[in-house]
Amino acid sequence: MELIRGNCVLFIDTLDQAFDIEVKGFKQRNIDTPNNEVVIKGPNEAFVENIRTNTSILRRIVNNENLIIENIEVGKITKTKCAVCYIQDFTNQDLINEVKYRLNNLDIDSLFSAGELEQFICDSNIFGIPQTMATERPDKAAKYLLKGRVIVIVNGTPYGIIMPSILIDFLSSSEDTNLKPNFSNFLRILRVISSFLTLLLPGLYIAVTSFHQEILPTSLMFSILGSRENVPFPIIVEILLMEFSFELIREAGLRVPSPIGPTIGIVGALVLGQAAVSAGIVSPILIIIVAITGIASFAIPDFTFGFHLRYFRFAFILLGFMAGFLGISIGLFIYISALCSIHSFGVPYTTPFAPVTDSKGNGYLLSPIWKREFRPPYMSTEKPKEQDNISMKWKFFNFKGRNS
Repeated sequence: MELIRGNCVLFIDTLDQAFDIEVKGFKQRNIDTPNNEVVIKGPNEAFVENIRTNTSILRRIVNNENLIIENIEVGKITKTKCAVCYIQDFTNQDLINEVKYRLNNLDIDSLFSAGELEQFICDSNIFGIPQTMATERPDKAAKYLLKGRVIVIVNGTPYGIIMPSILIDFLSSSEDTNLKPNFSNFLRILRVISSFLTLLLPGLYIAVTSFHQEILPTSLMFSILGSRENVPFPIIVEILLMEFSFELIREAGLRVPSPIGPTIGIVGALVLGQAAVSAGIVSPILIIIVAITGIASFAIPDFTFGFHLRYFRFAFILLGFMAGFLGISIGLFIYISALCSIHSFGVPYTTPFAPVTDSKGNGYLLSPIWKREFRPPYMSTEKPKEQDNISMKWKFFNFKGRNS
């Protein structure tokens, strides 16, 4: 079988065993910059499609003999190699066993991508909330390895899957740890606001204009009514038309050739918005609402989680149209309850907020780097402490020969 795969088999006289030597080589893409997780202050290399190149990058970054990489073949026909990466005597053994158990118990013919694997190994939920996070950045994968996570790399896919993943992970960027805490926390708060705008802003707009006009200033209310005076459609048709148009422009910008993709997105949005207002199909204020919602969705670092929020935005639009703030409140209650009920490989999805636990400096907002002494308690790592109580010893101890 190994000969058929292109390997070399070495036989030695007097030995009853042969050595399988992997000598084959394939043409592959060179290591390039990340396309979907761009940072300003950080490394600029990304995973590629070759699993050996990806594992070698991880080994170079972690640079520790305790980094274990186990190969598991998935798929009876394709026999796709999956590399399970973790740090021995460090990562919780139950988590490692659970990941390997799920991979070893996939009765499928083929596996072609990390996206397919995510769907096979995650607990199903009706809301489609992502429970694992894919990254194309080796530095991000290495950071999560050192926090006690398990990384799975699929051959043929330039992404690593981080397990488990919780809610705050999807609103965090690789650049956060490279910036000072006050800057990082400002950006993280901005992302939370962006998430609420992406999910709720159109629904709140339709709820206010349809049921709760009294909360608006009189001049603003007259302005909204005046802008909608010549619009022939109900507000629900108006907002759904613009939301679907915006999603259509976004999808078209992704699918066309890259040199003209941004041009189609910008020109299409400007021309379509201006033409719709001039024709009296939609109101100018609605164009502003849709534009703010679209811009907010781009601020979410993780594509899958951003897609999830965009998908459920339509549900809150319908709830706001049917019952105003009451409908949105009921929808939020169901949505948050669903978030709190999910577990990602045994870890509560909304930890450390629900259930409330002591994050020891690993909450959503970052503490100064010299205060991050412990790894996340919810990971139950075998070595909970990450650094000494006094990590900047140069600042508090006067070593001999310091000035020599």
